[in-house]
Amino acid sequence: MADIYGLRLVSKVWKELIEDTPWFWTEVSSDWPTAVIRDCLRLSRNHLLRVTVSSDWFDRRGKDSIKKFQLLQPHAERWETLNYNTDRLAASDARRAKDILESPAPNLQSLCASILKAGLSPPPTLNLAGGKANQLKHLRLENILVPWSSQLLTGLETFNLSIEGTVPVRQIVDIFIKNPGLRSFHLSYRSAGGQDIPTLSTSADSNTFHVTANSLEELNLCFDDPRIASHILSQVSMPACRSLKLAVESMAMMDDIHSLNVAFSQFIPKIGYAMSQSGRTTFYAWPEQPFQWSVTSEQEWSITSEQEWNISSEQELLQFSLEFSHSSLDRFIECVRNLALASESQLELEVRLGPTPPPHWIADELGGWSEITKLHVSSPSSDFHDGRDDEVMLFPDYLGQTRVDPGPGLSWPFPNLRELDLSELECPLLKVFDMLNRRYLSSSDVQSMEDLEIPVNIPPKLDIQIRYLLEWGDAVILPAVKNHRGVKSLE
Repeated sequence: MADIYGLRLVSKVWKELIEDTPWFWTEVSSDWPTAVIRDCLRLSRNHLLRVTVSSDWFDRRGKDSIKKFQLLQPHAERWETLNYNTDRLAASDARRAKDILESPAPNLQSLCASILKAGLSPPPTLNLAGGKANQLKHLRLENILVPWSSQLLTGLETFNLSIEGTVPVRQIVDIFIKNPGLRSFHLSYRSAGGQDIPTLSTSADSNTFHVTANSLEELNLCFDDPRIASHILSQVSMPACRSLKLAVESMAMMDDIHSLNVAFSQFIPKIGYAMSQSGRTTFYAWPEQPFQWSVTSEQEWSITSEQEWNISSEQELLQFSLEFSHSSLDRFIECVRNLALASESQLELEVRLGPTPPPHWIADELGGWSEITKLHVSSPSSDFHDGRDDEVMLFPDYLGQTRVDPGPGLSWPFPNLRELDLSELECPLLKVFDMLNRRYLSSSDVQSMEDLEIPVNIPPKLDIQIRYLLEWGDAVILPAVKNHRGVKSLE
C-alpha cells in the first residue's frame, strides 16, 4: 500500500489511473492508518475486500482501533476474506473481537480466526460471520469454535481446526458428510480430559466405512490420544487421499498400536506400492528430543521430527508422515515394522545421529535393530557440553564391541550395517581402523572361535565416508583403512 501511495505522486495521470483502479484498494489491514483504510473503502467501490485484523490492534491502538472498526464493520457484506489473529483474547477485548468475527458477511469465502495463546478452556464458541456465509470455502480456526450445527461447516473445500479441549469425535466424522467437496482437512487437538471415544471393531477385515470422502486429498491429524485418529481413519474412506500426516503425542498402550494398524489398513496398498519404489528409511535421533520420531521419505523412508515422509512414483503418489512424541522407541519401531510387514515391503533404516545422543543409549536402543543398514554420525555441536564429549567422539568404539549370545554366537552392534558415514565426526582415523580390526576378525581368529564351537556372525563389508581434511597421522593410516578386509569402499 505504501508503494501505491508513492506511485500516486508520479503525476496527475498516474494518480487518476491508480484511484480509478478499484482492485488496487481491495486489501485492508488494521495496521494501516485510519485515513488509508478510509481511502481503501472508498476507492475499492463495490469490489470485495480482503481484511486483516492484527493481533495488537486492541492492545495498543485504543480509540483509534474503535474508529477503524466503525469504518470496517458497515462493509462486512463486501468481505471476501477475513484474517483475524490475536496473541490472546482478554476479557476487555472479547466484545470487540466478537463484534468483528460475528459481523454478517454473506460474501465471505475464506475465514481465518486464530488465538495463538489459548488460555481459555473451553475455547470460545462464536457465531462467525453471522452464521450465514453461504460462499465460505476455506475455514481455519485456532482455539476458537463455531457451533457444530453452524452452516459455516457445510460446503467447505479446506478446513483447519486447532484447539485444546474435548473433540466430539462423531461430529468430526460428520464433517466429511456435510462437505462432500472437502479437499483438505487438518485437525490438531490436545485433550482436556474426559474424551469419549466410540468403540471400534479391532478386526482388520472389518473395513465397513460409514463415510466416503471422495474429494479428500490431504488429511493431517495431530492428537495426544491415538484413539481419535484411529476412529477417524477407520470410519472414513478416502480413495483420493494423496497426503496423510499423523502426529501422535502418546502411544502408551499396545492396543493403541493395534488400533492404529487396523486404521491404516485402507492405505496399505498405497503405502506398500510407494515403499517398494522408495527403499531405505532415515531415522534421526537428537538428544534434545530423545523420544520424538517421525517417518518421512522422498524416494526413501525417512524418520525425523522435523521433516515429512514423501513417497512418490509415476503411477501413484502418496505423501505419508507418521510422528510419535513422548512414546517409547520400541513402540515406534513396532508400528513402523508393522507397516512394512503389512505392505509386504522390506524395511531398511538409515540412522542419523547428531548432535550425537549418549553412546550407551545408542548401543542399547538401536544396536540390536537388524533393519539398520546405514549410519551417519556427527560430532557434538559447540554448545553440547555434558561431560561426555570424549565418549561421543569415539563412537567407533561401540561398533567394535562384541556380543556373545547363546544362539547366534559372536556378533556386533548393528549386525547388518553396510554404510558408515563419519564425514561429520571428529575422531582419529586410527580409532576407525581399530574398530574394523575388532569387527572383522581375521580368518585365523574365526577358525579359533569355530574350534570352540562359537558361531561367528561377521557383518557385511562397509562403504565408509570420512572427513575431507585429515591430520598427518590420519594420512599415514589411510591406506591401511582403505585396504582393510572389512572395507568395501572408502570415500
